[in-house]
Amino acid sequence: MSKRAWAELVVLAALWGAVYPLIDVALRDLAPTVVVLGRVLLACLLLVPLAIRRHALPDLWKHPRAIIETVLVQSTIPLVLLTYGQRYVPAGIAGILIGAQPLFVALLAYRYAPDERPQGWKGVTGIATGLLGLILLFGVDLRGGTQALLGGALVLVAALCYAAGAIMIHRRHAAAPPLGVATSAMLVTSSAMIGPATLALPDHLPDARVLAAVLILGIACTGMTLVLFYTVIARTGPARAALAFYLSPAFAVAFGTVFLHERLTPTAIIGLGTIVAGCLLAAQRAEPAPA
Repeated sequence: MSKRAWAELVVLAALWGAVYPLIDVALRDLAPTVVVLGRVLLACLLLVPLAIRRHALPDLWKHPRAIIETVLVQSTIPLVLLTYGQRYVPAGIAGILIGAQPLFVALLAYRYAPDERPQGWKGVTGIATGLLGLILLFGVDLRGGTQALLGGALVLVAALCYAAGAIMIHRRHAAAPPLGVATSAMLVTSSAMIGPATLALPDHLPDARVLAAVLILGIACTGMTLVLFYTVIARTGPARAALAFYLSPAFAVAFGTVFLHERLTPTAIIGLGTIVAGCLLAAQRAEPAPA
């Protein structure tokens, strides 16, 4: 890949990794539902005009039930679970747990996406290695009490929902423009969260740092990140673009340690390494037979 492509991958991974510390800051003054609504509404400001200009929405919304079901699983539910879970777990740990998404994709593929099934001993070893990393995190870093375990479980279920949503997109909307799917996810989530967020609005103006965190989270780390992701896919292909996903948990841990002064434990480092290694192995696919 070119230097520009590598630079875009690193920026993309950093923006994804910054999501978790920013959520942590936003939760200091805002309810989880308000954080989610602010994030997706701001992302809509960027994505909707682009999607309209590129005609990315009409075909998707010919079958509204299918796209609504898909984005509820792939976006709305995991965003809510992640944000609630982060009330009880550090940003770095949340980033590592969400990083297990490819592991869940591999597990779900055995039943729902045969063409995406992990192959041979590498696939089995990858799944086992990734699960070992999750067990290590829950057994050591999240054993501090019921709230920590609950928060970790919520974040892990969010990762499972992201994986299930990815399978649904693969099965139902493989030919759809990715920008259209992403924009639909933000629109549906915004609609779903308006009611709950309105009931949880604060009775005072949040701290400036909290407002800044929500702005950066919505505009840069959600809207701009989705645009950049699809740009990288167009330039380098989906396999190379996915490298950013594997790098992002390391950025989440680094940002949490530097900016939020979170304690970096040996088990977090080992858990991060084993989960990423497991995901990479589980993502291996059989090479097509020569013609």
